[in-house]
Amino acid sequence: MNRYAFLIIGAVVQIVLDQWSKIAMVDWLVPKGLPEKWGYIPSEVYTVSETWFKFRVVGNPGAAWGIFRDLPDAWRVHFFLVLTLAACAGIAYAYKQATPSQARVRWALMLVMGGAIGNLIDRLRIGYVIDFVEWFYGDFTWPNFNVADVGISVGVGLLLLDSLLTRDDAPEAKPEDKPEPDPPPANG
Repeated sequence: MNRYAFLIIGAVVQIVLDQWSKIAMVDWLVPKGLPEKWGYIPSEVYTVSETWFKFRVVGNPGAAWGIFRDLPDAWRVHFFLVLTLAACAGIAYAYKQATPSQARVRWALMLVMGGAIGNLIDRLRIGYVIDFVEWFYGDFTWPNFNVADVGISVGVGLLLLDSLLTRDDAPEAKPEDKPEPDPPPANG
């Protein structure tokens, strides 16, 4: 089987789930449709829990937590296109370097790639990303997010976990394993 099959199939499954969930939420909560610009979206709100969880459709022109949201409209989508393509190239390279025993790394890279492409599709299709999950507790509100964002976050978390766990697994060099230094050159 192709070395990249897991990466590609997994990313495609995540992209499909992400896009389906966004379309379903917009159909359900935004009866008048999405606006052309990312500003206010007249979304209905579906409360799952009064104390911590709602569904509300919002538009995010930037990246995580709205960073880069103030980039000029004329080149924001192009910026994210280049950024996502570069990230996907880096992910493909890292995936190629990962061994079959590095399951956490392979899962992480697949999740990050699927999430990045899922959000890029929104940017190319409508100019901004659809977020719809709203978490809060008391006065604290987490920025709205979507299925792609969950994939990216879990993927980054798995990479961090792997780096912590494999650091402890690395064998330490024993003094007898270190190569002897070359003798100094003879004068003569």
